[in-house]
Amino acid sequence: MRLTCLVGVTVTIALGVTAEAEELPFLKPTESYSGVRVIDAPMPDGNVGQIKQRVYWTPDKVRTETAIPGMSDVNIVRQDLGVMWVIPPGQDMCIEISLDEADAFSMAPGPEAYEPGEMEFTLLGEETYDGMPVSKYEVISVDETGENHALFWVTEQNIPVKMEVMPAAGDGQFNMSVRLEELQIGPQPAKLFETDMECMSMPAGMPSPGGAP
Repeated sequence: MRLTCLVGVTVTIALGVTAEAEELPFLKPTESYSGVRVIDAPMPDGNVGQIKQRVYWTPDKVRTETAIPGMSDVNIVRQDLGVMWVIPPGQDMCIEISLDEADAFSMAPGPEAYEPGEMEFTLLGEETYDGMPVSKYEVISVDETGENHALFWVTEQNIPVKMEVMPAAGDGQFNMSVRLEELQIGPQPAKLFETDMECMSMPAGMPSPGGAP
């Protein structure tokens, strides 16, 4: 799995968090949940920036709420319908994007992004994180820059509560971490994954306004 895919799985584990790839079975949550995703990542100016998202996750529906200027305030992925709804900040409008067109899926790229033999994972052991028993995994992928490493701490429900990504490129400058706070496990209200406004379809080929959640 290439570096961009590894980072994508982590963050857009895209962090409504689900992984469709057969290679990462421990990233397939078995129960719905909600929480606050905190992402610490390097910025172009060399500093470390922080992004916070409220995430509501179910097996076929994911809602993320992000409060960052220039990014989508609310993204709703409806895997059951094959679409993503994007509600830009401060606007009374909704944009509908086909998941096939956007190549978006909650937190992971599609299976076609993974190349067999490029990635392996290892269970390192059992730990306690934020008072919960978790399993710690290491994922190693190889690309033209070298070996990329990532660590995942997941609950018994396969919910990732902490992740660290250490790409080979950048000599540590591109390392990033993600953690899930205020975790609540259980069914999520159906209304969270609906929109009360008419959504306008985005023409094919146009870039997603806020990216996948």
